[in-house]
Amino acid sequence: MESSASEGFDLDAISTEPGDDVVYELGGGASLAGEASAPKDEPLTEEANNDKYDPIAASEEDKQKGNECFKRGSYLDAIDFYTDAIEGCPGMKGEELLELLAKHEEQERERADQRYQRVSDRRLADRNLKNRNSDDDNDAKSENNVVNDGVMEDEDDLAAKEFISPSHPYGKNLAIYNSNKAASLMHLGRYSEAMTSCNIAVLVDPTYPKAYIRRMTCHEQTKEIELALRDAKKALELSSGNKDIKAHVKRLEKLEAERMENLKDETMGKLKDLGNSILGNFGMSMDNFKAEKDPSTGSYSIKMV
Repeated sequence: MESSASEGFDLDAISTEPGDDVVYELGGGASLAGEASAPKDEPLTEEANNDKYDPIAASEEDKQKGNECFKRGSYLDAIDFYTDAIEGCPGMKGEELLELLAKHEEQERERADQRYQRVSDRRLADRNLKNRNSDDDNDAKSENNVVNDGVMEDEDDLAAKEFISPSHPYGKNLAIYNSNKAASLMHLGRYSEAMTSCNIAVLVDPTYPKAYIRRMTCHEQTKEIELALRDAKKALELSSGNKDIKAHVKRLEKLEAERMENLKDETMGKLKDLGNSILGNFGMSMDNFKAEKDPSTGSYSIKMV
């Protein structure tokens, strides 16, 4: 595992007070695993004051066992305990949330396709109407019909609606369990599974920066720099003063800029090959033209030489 992928994992100040719940991170750092749990002086359930069964207590115990395994480097055992904590946590399960998200995204894709089709059909009808009516009055009437039919409104409403996860009574706890499980999976190089756990963590608690940082690392390890940068920026939004996260954002912005520049060069190379295949029929090549880059905009202009 590259060292850059694990640096900056510790987002919280490390305490050494008795009873603190410390989880050691990739790269040797550490953090309080229970920092997002409910305050100790507040009951986690309505029944707690009556000494009745606390539904979250067993999950918290499994989490503690997972933390101990994590510190010993027993990542498979840690995964098992974190999984037990997740399964025992009351409320909607992560898999159900992922299913809701997938259904929402599919519905949004279908909705966008339908709206684009309606816009396309109306534009085609408008062009046909213009061809049948040559005078200015009819042309103006045709344009008004397009607006009145709602084409402009449809175009403004094509953006996908954001998925809003249902409120979870133990969202902060469940986010920690999944985030800790993700950290264990990452130590084993199982980044796809770790990313799924991170996805659940940010769904149940969108304000938990550590889940975004761990998902950032997963994206970076799988060469998805644009997505890694997005997660780093979200984490920074939640922890604006964190120097480690700022460093991640700066580093990833540089990598993303390099990726975009390489993509431009690759695109220009393909365009040059295409141009040569066409110009060859006229005894010319792209060498007869010069591409000049505008340093202020990054765009290119083509000049014949």
